[in-house]
Amino acid sequence: NLLLKMQDIKLKIPKFSDLEQPSSARLVDSIDDLLIEILLRVPIRSLLCFKTVSKRWLSIITNPQFSILCHLNPNRAIGLFLPSAYSLPINPEFDYVHFDNKNPPKPPFKNLKFIKDSSGISVLQSCNGLILCSNSPSRLAKTNYYVCNPTTKHYTTLPKSVLETENSKIHGISLAFDPLKSPHYKVVCVRDSVSSPQHYQIEIYSSQTGPWRLSGDDPFIADVNFSKGVYWNGSIHWISTIGNLTSLCYNLDFESLGVMPMPPLPDDQSTTTTYFGESCDHLHLIKFSFFTVRFDVYEMKRDYSEWFVKYKVDLEHPDELNYYNFTVLSLVRGRREEDAFLVLAIPGDCKAMRYNIVEKTFEKLC
Repeated sequence: NLLLKMQDIKLKIPKFSDLEQPSSARLVDSIDDLLIEILLRVPIRSLLCFKTVSKRWLSIITNPQFSILCHLNPNRAIGLFLPSAYSLPINPEFDYVHFDNKNPPKPPFKNLKFIKDSSGISVLQSCNGLILCSNSPSRLAKTNYYVCNPTTKHYTTLPKSVLETENSKIHGISLAFDPLKSPHYKVVCVRDSVSSPQHYQIEIYSSQTGPWRLSGDDPFIADVNFSKGVYWNGSIHWISTIGNLTSLCYNLDFESLGVMPMPPLPDDQSTTTTYFGESCDHLHLIKFSFFTVRFDVYEMKRDYSEWFVKYKVDLEHPDELNYYNFTVLSLVRGRREEDAFLVLAIPGDCKAMRYNIVEKTFEKLC
């Protein structure tokens, strides 16, 4: 039987016409719309490398219309870096929490030891792959700020501001970086005004132009948390620290300061802002009352007209959650509505949980 089957096998010799047919890869590469759909789904780091494939790929990736499509179909976050509980203050170690705990990849970095500073390094903010850090200065040394790419282990020490010699206190410093728009980043610093007491003024550093310079806006008064700036929609955003006062946003392109509303207060007035952040090009804010596991997730409209309730969350799940003892680490959105989830820290149980907002299911991450 085996011999018969072997004799029945016919060797197919390709014809010349078959050799002329394009491969699948060439076919995909020849159709712009199909190629764009694929490029929209690769990580930003790979996308930047793909610019060198050909002049045609470079033209597609750098096209402003492609940037718009990337913002409409952004890549979702894949994990969190959390300071390890067992690390030392100087050059702390980080625990990588991957959102897919079944097949977690190797973390791109575990510490920031490549930043040479004997005072230790603290992470202030991350923005699209770059990290804003500062040292832990002693009484004799002043604060140094660094912008680093932890995957390449490259970093830049930000220059000293001219105003720093005039004892102008820094109230917040924020990083703005959009690799789809530009390879350069900007840093926004809010400090005391030298000319107007009890007022603030904004300084800007650009990796493209170099030194710090004052923004064109006049000194201003505000009651927001400048230490928790969030980059979204081309602007840095700060929310009110007391009640429901109007919050601020600073547009990097026009270098102008604007206002944005806050969500309406509930009837009991006893709420606190527990989370403020961006995911998949959406700006979110979470406020809830003490001793409750039910709260609303707000999203800001792109025209800054209002916050609206995007999700209603009920975390009452006795088998998985330690009642009233949790912290929202992150809200992660995806391309589909059913992909949205919260990352919760449960201090009493020493674990991080993933809660799918739409399906209302829990999963332990680490």
